Amino acid sequence: MKLRWKSCIIGGFVLLAGLLVSGGIWLKSSLNQPRESPEAERVLAAQAGLPFQVLIPAYLPRGLDREHVQIETGLPGPSGEAMIQLTYPARQGGTLVLSEWLPSTQDLIQSSCEAAGYGQPHVAGCRCLCSSHTQCDLSNFQVAVDNLRVQVQLSDPYLIGMQELQLILNTLGPAANQQMFSSPEDVPLSYSLPPAVEIPVNENGVQEFTLVVTPQGYSPVHFSLQKGVPARLTFRQLGQVGCGNELIFPWGSRQSAELILAAPADAQILEFTPVESGEFGFHCPHFIYQGVMVVQE
Repeated sequence: MKLRWKSCIIGGFVLLAGLLVSGGIWLKSSLNQPRESPEAERVLAAQAGLPFQVLIPAYLPRGLDREHVQIETGLPGPSGEAMIQLTYPARQGGTLVLSEWLPSTQDLIQSSCEAAGYGQPHVAGCRCLCSSHTQCDLSNFQVAVDNLRVQVQLSDPYLIGMQELQLILNTLGPAANQQMFSSPEDVPLSYSLPPAVEIPVNENGVQEFTLVVTPQGYSPVHFSLQKGVPARLTFRQLGQVGCGNELIFPWGSRQSAELILAAPADAQILEFTPVESGEFGFHCPHFIYQGVMVVQE
């Protein structure tokens, strides 16, 4: 009788453990399912009177409140254009403000040399506060998403880390998108990037390519290599790129190199063999410029 009772207790614990594991898997799966952001309906109503589609971030840190975002329309842009302003309050105080507008025709003509980037945000201007060579915080940051301009203003330059702010910008998309992320780990590295450019193998059996950084970002910003095949990267810059003259380039979980261009006409070469498949993000020291390399089996 006692043995049967003990067996029932053990069986109950096993069943309970199974239910907890199943419930955890179901909850994680449910959280990862695309879902409408709480501000989407209000943003869609506000954009009805604007000549452009309003963008909201798919990723916001947990400390920022989506539900109580303040939406203002009827504001003038830099040249008097119609502009919308989204003010996200931080639960510990402070705000993140996104101002969006469609530049005038003349401004678009002047910036026609900018790469469209398949909708990927690229730097249009920034004002940074740097406490050291590798630590930099933003108080004002402007990006271009196709023709739209988005300006980010922080009430406190230390409210959000540089990488988190870059994730916010990289996940900007239409309010109608049913997609939200609350953890940086949930955001795919190539979320907002164009399809990967496949680097060919030359007659010497080397995957040889040039990575160029411009004021608008890296080219190519997303590319793929074959695992186990030697590669040769030439790093160059075109135009004034600020901290973009320094490239931090990992090609494995424990393999990484730093390339520094001493002058605009300089070129740095890195020879390596990718031995680990996966996605690897490369960037400048301040994470203003970012790209992704994919290593395929």
